[in-house]
Amino acid sequence: MSSAHRLPLPAMTLAPIAPYIIGAVGAGLGLWFKRTRVFLFAAMISGAHWVISSFPPGASEINLHIIYSALAVLFPINAIAIAFMRECSLFSISVLSRILFVAAQASLMAVLVGASAGARQIANTILHYRPLDKAIDYWTMLPQPAIILFAIAISVFTARAIYTRSAIDGGLAGAVIATAMAMHSAMNAEIWSIIIALGQIVIVISVVQDTYRMAFIDELTSLPARRALMMDMNAQGNSYAVAMLDVDHFKKFNDTYGHDVGDQVLKLVASRMMQVRGGGKAYRYGGEEFTILFPGKSIDHALVHLESVRKAIAESKFHLRGDDRPKTKPDGKKNKTKKPNNEMVSVTISIGAAERSDGNSPEQTLKLADEALYRAKGAGRNRVSR
Repeated sequence: MSSAHRLPLPAMTLAPIAPYIIGAVGAGLGLWFKRTRVFLFAAMISGAHWVISSFPPGASEINLHIIYSALAVLFPINAIAIAFMRECSLFSISVLSRILFVAAQASLMAVLVGASAGARQIANTILHYRPLDKAIDYWTMLPQPAIILFAIAISVFTARAIYTRSAIDGGLAGAVIATAMAMHSAMNAEIWSIIIALGQIVIVISVVQDTYRMAFIDELTSLPARRALMMDMNAQGNSYAVAMLDVDHFKKFNDTYGHDVGDQVLKLVASRMMQVRGGGKAYRYGGEEFTILFPGKSIDHALVHLESVRKAIAESKFHLRGDDRPKTKPDGKKNKTKKPNNEMVSVTISIGAAERSDGNSPEQTLKLADEALYRAKGAGRNRVSR
């Protein structure tokens, strides 16, 4: 398509190829991290860019209208089809069926372009059908069905992103919005390419954010994970205190109520730990173990706030939701775990604290805190030791 305004030469040079380069990065990340929806979306946006950018100079106006309008209508339909896909292999039936669905659409568009003038006019009329008042689409090139479908797709992805709190879903929502804006600006070739590239950038950023979350955030409790703890400790100076926390008798609790209920307890303990004061920051260390780091603080300062955390958890009553745990295990043996029936329970934690000494590494300081934790357990649990 032609361009009404010219961009600076460097932007004009990069704009046509940027969507493909960034899209390839997004698709590659999607494959590497087994995010099939990301791969499909990046490929679909690159394909849309290629279609719009490849209009032959001598193409008839009716063909331009058909190709543009069909793409504007079909893109949100395909986006919605991808929205609720489960992540699976690129060669799974689910993914291959969607690829064939897009290929069938491309074939239909090619047939329409080569059809008789009457058939093309009918297709163009259908694509520009106005079920609502013309005020809905008078301001844009987008046909009214495309506006409606893009609105639905954006709503679906936005609602899904809010529900899942997933960076990937948020990125895909942003990509749909960018594509809708790009389709609106398709008459300006450079602006079209730049907006499409921005949509691809949003997808790449979402994959990076999702990868960070997997590496540094504990999925169960939403606390920073062990890797984040070690990075933060290495970034500290010579002054900090650290505490190791352990849920008392957690294995017995799991054996009594089952792992699902045990996960509830870990999440509830984590929620109390998030409220730690005194500059402390909570982490999930692993299993039923947690850590609290007090950057730039002494152990005496930390002990006061650790005692508050211990007391808050010991005084809390946790409401356990009933589950649907079967009476027998898959091997036919009787399931001996107790099925909670909206029961109220309480748990306690033991805490060991240590302060960084001159020459001690973060690993050595954590070991000192772990030794203090064992002293707390040996002294009867539900206490803070140093």
